[in-house]
Amino acid sequence: MRPMLRSLISAALFALVPAAPLQSHVDRIVHARAFAGASFGIAVYDLDRRRMTYAKDADKFFLAASTTKLLTEGASLAFLGPNYRFHTTIYRNGYVDADGTLHGDAILRASGDPNLSGRLQSDGTLAFENEDHSYDGSAATKAVPGDPLAVLNEFAQQIYARGIRRIDGRVVVDDSLYNANFAEPGTGAIVSPIVVNDNIIDVVVRPGAKSGDAASFSVSPRTSYASFVNAATTCAPGAATGITLQDGDPDRSGAETVTIGGCIARTAQPTLYAYDVPSPRRFAEMALTDALARVGVEVGHAGTLDRPAYASLAASYSQANAIAEHVSAPLAEDVKVTLKVSDNLHADAMPYLWAHGDSGAALRMEQRWLAQHGVNTSGFVQNDGLGGDAYIEPQTMVEYLAFLRTQPFFGEIRRALPVLGRDGTLFDIQLHSPAVGHVYAKTGTWSASDALNGRKLVTAKGLAGYMTTRTGRHLAFCFYVNNVVSPARTDGAHLAGEALGAIASAIYEDTP
Repeated sequence: MRPMLRSLISAALFALVPAAPLQSHVDRIVHARAFAGASFGIAVYDLDRRRMTYAKDADKFFLAASTTKLLTEGASLAFLGPNYRFHTTIYRNGYVDADGTLHGDAILRASGDPNLSGRLQSDGTLAFENEDHSYDGSAATKAVPGDPLAVLNEFAQQIYARGIRRIDGRVVVDDSLYNANFAEPGTGAIVSPIVVNDNIIDVVVRPGAKSGDAASFSVSPRTSYASFVNAATTCAPGAATGITLQDGDPDRSGAETVTIGGCIARTAQPTLYAYDVPSPRRFAEMALTDALARVGVEVGHAGTLDRPAYASLAASYSQANAIAEHVSAPLAEDVKVTLKVSDNLHADAMPYLWAHGDSGAALRMEQRWLAQHGVNTSGFVQNDGLGGDAYIEPQTMVEYLAFLRTQPFFGEIRRALPVLGRDGTLFDIQLHSPAVGHVYAKTGTWSASDALNGRKLVTAKGLAGYMTTRTGRHLAFCFYVNNVVSPARTDGAHLAGEALGAIASAIYEDTP
């Protein structure tokens, strides 16, 4: 949806909440024609007086989508600590001779670090864009500035600095930390202990000069892992853009050939599409081999798609054999990225780290942690880290938010939340509201198509977090709307998000 149109929708929905009792505000929003057939659940909790101040169907389950990440990231900070750092190390399993040849393999032992990418900044923080590259297909989608292979280049430079000029074995990634390697259901990125550039190759497609011309494209990062064939064309102004990234079977080395198909409207802005790499392990191995070549380290054996025999490599994992290491930013920085942009890959990987690869055991750990602190977990239904299959009662979510406020890492959680009208997934919500900058909340979105009727269904939209009202009250809140129907070319998710933002704005005004 165009920014101007979004701004007009924002202004129109905020106009639904003039000075009047809160119940009237809410009624005018939830009974609007756009939400006929939808269901709303609302809970508002006064953190100072420790009581619910407003509720609408707060004891019913709603499809929660990514508001579930509040549970995942809270548990991550509790179990690992906000200052936890991932240590990713490359080991040798042979000796280095006087000529600088490593007679053996270079083995990168994956640590689960989700930020082997260009996110890491010189000040130790992690960068993010409001519309993350994993949520592709929008002109507003961006990758963070900088080199997505920065960490792999750092590894290569360290290895060169140790005097190694040739590796006569292989470059191997040991991704045995946990057994995942499945596509998370939100964006399709592959969950894995090795994560380079969010396991994505960014493909920016641009229209040609006139209808029928070939589209043009650029790729980042460029590696030997994937080559791209352009079959995309330019379609008429105003036509619906539909770009596809289709790969075939990998060759014996594991390399992919990807065909860019479909068309992009002649008047469209350059648009980023995410190619989710099918094998994060092989992607990392080949990208690291490329990085070594760039600094002058030759690799004798290119390797194949076959998985290495990890048990035979483990004996080499000692400090004496370490030839390169990367230490991540603190975990609190990754929590910031995950919550600000609602990164599904990062969130879905976290439970695997708590319980050494057993996601079921991880969720049982989370349940025990919450129960020990008096949080009634019967109001949560959770099956993964991202909220792909989750249902939550609004009243239970605000109970959990009140609990989080008592935890030593609460400051990190609050700083990680999107801010209304300012950043993350709330950057373009309620831009004309006095509440801009005063509402800190996690969003959640899940949608389905309706090919039969040519429309879309927003199955879930959520907003859960904290605010300090205009008069200084401290509140926790949770709003859900499920099953919003919209025409196929209308941004129903944004419309639903504006509605929830309008409710937050009304509460910020602190109307009795």
